[in-house]
Amino acid sequence: MAHTFGNNSTRASSSSSPITTATFTPTSGSTVLVLFLWVQGGTNRAGGSPTYNGVAMNQANSTQKAAASPESSMEIWYVVSSDGTTLPAATASIPNTGSLTIHYQFATGKAGAGTTSSYSAASGNNATATNPTAGTLTAPSNPITFSGIASGAQTWAPSAQTGTAIINDDIGATGCGSQYNVSSTGSITPGWTFATSDDYGAGAVRDRQGRSGHDLVV
Repeated sequence: MAHTFGNNSTRASSSSSPITTATFTPTSGSTVLVLFLWVQGGTNRAGGSPTYNGVAMNQANSTQKAAASPESSMEIWYVVSSDGTTLPAATASIPNTGSLTIHYQFATGKAGAGTTSSYSAASGNNATATNPTAGTLTAPSNPITFSGIASGAQTWAPSAQTGTAIINDDIGATGCGSQYNVSSTGSITPGWTFATSDDYGAGAVRDRQGRSGHDLVV
């Protein structure tokens, strides 16, 4: 049985240092929580790993930045249930030593019956293109893929994307978006379509669905 999107997400922004989010309640059965971070402007966020319920999260891949400055950078972090049970309702703490304006988005995933999650496949790209991608990922057994993008577009309204949108949003001088995709075994290249060529930074994390093994205890 495939993983599914948890059907519960929330988005907000803050310039606090650190950012302490409101309590997030994952959908019942959710075993994976993904945290997208977008920083507006040319400076990357500093301060280290976000935590969820007091436990450090794993970064899916290196920070990706929309190339021109001042634009936007984006990060993807995740946490996986240690025993296949629903992740707890909790707050996140996001280090922000530069007191930058950070936009953040939670999303959740649910493992299929008899399976667990082990998020160790990730990719990322940054360039200028009309059809940006987050890179190609492969993983077995109907995994769920979460991906996000930061764009230089002030009005970010993609005409197409490979997955189902969680958000597509204009955050002022730049744009941001996140999506999820549940697909059969094989490769997938999370992507978007812009109306015109623009700079972007995009990243993705894909589940290596299995029956044992976890990345982090919560």
